[in-house]
Order: sequence, then C-alpha cells, then structure tokens
Amino acid sequence: MEHGGGAAPADRRRSVDSAGDHRHCGEPSDLWADDHEHTTLDSDLVDCPNNGIVIGADNVTLDLNGHVIDGDGTEFAGCPADEPCDMGVVDLDHHGVTIKGGTIREFGFGTLVVGASDSRFTRLVLSNNLFSGLLVFGSSRSEIDRVTVSANGLTTDFSGVAVFDSDELTITRNAVFENGDIGFFIVGLDDSRIEENSIGGNLERESGILLDHGNRNIFRNNRLSGNQDGIVVSGDGNIVVGNWLTGPLECPEECGFGIAVQGGTGNVVEGNVVLRFHQAGIAAAAFEQFGGPPTVGTTIRRNVVRGPAVDGLLVEATASDTVLEHNIAVGAGDDGIDVDSAATTVTGNLAVHNGDLGIEAVPGVIDGGGNRARANGNPAQCTNVSCS
Repeated sequence: MEHGGGAAPADRRRSVDSAGDHRHCGEPSDLWADDHEHTTLDSDLVDCPNNGIVIGADNVTLDLNGHVIDGDGTEFAGCPADEPCDMGVVDLDHHGVTIKGGTIREFGFGTLVVGASDSRFTRLVLSNNLFSGLLVFGSSRSEIDRVTVSANGLTTDFSGVAVFDSDELTITRNAVFENGDIGFFIVGLDDSRIEENSIGGNLERESGILLDHGNRNIFRNNRLSGNQDGIVVSGDGNIVVGNWLTGPLECPEECGFGIAVQGGTGNVVEGNVVLRFHQAGIAAAAFEQFGGPPTVGTTIRRNVVRGPAVDGLLVEATASDTVLEHNIAVGAGDDGIDVDSAATTVTGNLAVHNGDLGIEAVPGVIDGGGNRARANGNPAQCTNVSCS
C-alpha cells in the first residue's frame, strides 16, 4: 500500500495495489484503511486466510474500484475470543465510513459492521460467504443501498443480511436472493426504512423479510418472490405499504404467509399486492405462548390478495382490535376473509370467487358496513356480517 503525495491530510488518497492483476492477502496481518484516507483497491485481493480489510478510523472511504476481496473459503482456525476473524471487510465503532464498488466473497461474513454511525455501503456484491453476506450490529443513521447479496449461508442456514439492535437505517434498492435462510433477518431495529429491495428464492428456508421486535419501521415498495413467507413483522408502529409479493411454486407444510403481523401494537398493512401464497395472503396473529407480545390494533386496508391456497385475509383469535377495510380478496382456496376474533371491525371489503365463503366472521365482529361478496363457493357468501 502506498500513500499519494502532496495532498492535505484530510484529502489524502491511498491505493492498495500490486504488480499483477491480483495480490495474495498476507498472513498473519490484515490490510488496514485508516487515517482519514480515501483508499482505492487497484487489484484483487485473493485467498485471504483471515480478515480482508479492516477499517481503522472515522471518515474513511474504501473504494474497491470494481475489484474482489476474496477469502480462502475456510474458517480461520484459532480466532481469539475478543477479535473478529474471517471477515471480508470489518468496520468497528467508526463514523462516516463508505465502502463501495466491488465484490466480497468466500469469508465467514462478507462484511461486519458494529457500532457504526453515518456510514454507507453501496454497489457491493456479497456472495458465497459461509455465514451472512452482511452483519450489522448496534449501528445508527447508516445507509445500505444497491448491494447484491446472494448464495451466503448455504451450508449453515444463515440469512443474506442480518441486522441487530440498530436504528435509523436506510436499506434501499438491494437485491437479496438464494441465501441459506431468511433474506433480511432483522431483530431490534427501530425508526428505519426498508424500501425498493428485491428479495427472492428462499424457497427451502424461511421469510424474505423477518422483523422481530422492531418499532416504527417502514417497509415500502419492496418486491418479493419465491420465498416461503413474504414479510413477517412484530413490534409497534411498523408500516408495510405498497409491496408486491408473489408466493413460491412449492412450499412445505405450514409455510406460505404473504404478510404476517405476529405481535405488537398499532401496525399498518396497506396497499400491498399479495399473490399465490400457500397459507393466508395477509394474517394478523399473536404468538404469546412463545414469549411474543400480543397483537393489538393492527390496521389492514386497501390490499389486494389473489389466489392463496387457504384464506385471503386471516385474523386469528389471538389478535384484538384489528381493522379490516377496503381490501379485495379473490380466488382463495378457502375463505376470502376469515375473521376468528370478535374484536375486529370489518368495513368495505370485497371478496369474490373464493372457494368457500367470501367473509367468514365469528359472532360479535363489528360490521362497519359496505362489505360485498359474490360468486364464492358457499352460497351464504358471508357469516355474521352483511354483504351485498
């Protein structure tokens, strides 16, 4: 690595280069990007036995410049308990870091980000890592955009992207597909935006997006296809709006929910299109028996659900104070709308061409009026609410 000459300290540039088209990572030391520099990779780094590049200071820009940081495809042996090992790029507790423009592959984790703030990770390809392509922990006000994450965790059942205990993240326009488990596995994320991402191909594993105990997040305009489940959320005040979800062609027993609210208060599911899932297209339920919070005050409005194998929209008995309004359910194998909780208001919904009832509701459901049902398999069309 060489320093460019003549520049002011805050504007220095450094290149990571070699005489040929690539260089082999050294052992035992890693390469460092530090001292407020712009560091540019001038060649591939191949067969790194441990970490590839470690960020050493705030306000560093690491430009991979179209090149590859490549691990050796095996776990690093003898890693100290208090050190990260076998990571493509490591950013620990730094501010204002940018990592951009290249491929990171065949490490334990592609990129490890812990305690970062006001950082950006953009135009990267994270693939074929043993565990997750990207792991973010305890970070704030950072952006992840235009990152492609694929074929990670295939033998370890790890997610493509894992985010823990973070806030105010912007996760946009990424492609996450064919990873070993969940596409986005998110725990304890607050006040963040997950928008315009493409997530697919987690057919034999789990969800496209799973949010566990996160609050006030927005999931907007994402496209999901071929995952066992689409978007699953628990927490308070989350908004799932304007997403397009298509179910898998095949699905093991009990999988296959398009959008599921599984705990929390005041969540909104609005304006989504949900096609051909194997269970309910949209569901509100609670899993308090597994230690989760109750599901209270969920609003499900103006969604279109078509062709699920079971119900179009489902409100289980464990959910309370749910509002279903102005949704369209078409072509469900069972009921268009199935309401098993009396603490539900049903207003202005349309259910047509479903296998059994248009709307099946338990006694005591609040009928807000304006519901319509026709051409459903059961001539009653609706129970316990009026349908025109």
